Amino acid sequence: MSESLGVAELKRRFSAILSRIEVRGERFAVLKRGRTVAMIGPPGDEQPPALSSRPRRGLAAAVGAWEEYPDLDGLLSDLRAARAASPDRDVEDLG
Repeated sequence: MSESLGVAELKRRFSAILSRIEVRGERFAVLKRGRTVAMIGPPGDEQPPALSSRPRRGLAAAVGAWEEYPDLDGLLSDLRAARAASPDRDVEDLG
């Protein structure tokens, strides 16, 4: 089991953390806004997953797919119209 550290705490205690890794072989999870973004530990057989093997989420998932979409302008226009028609959203006039 690894200990979790926030980025600020890791910065403050970096030298001590490196000593614990070197002497005890400990591993640490680095948290950013409560989410694990990195692991720090002794070198070993484990290799981090390649960026391309990680599932894309949010807007990044759409990148690349847009190039293959035949009517992107029409889709965006339809989305804007649907948002404008929604009673709980204010939509700026971009025109």
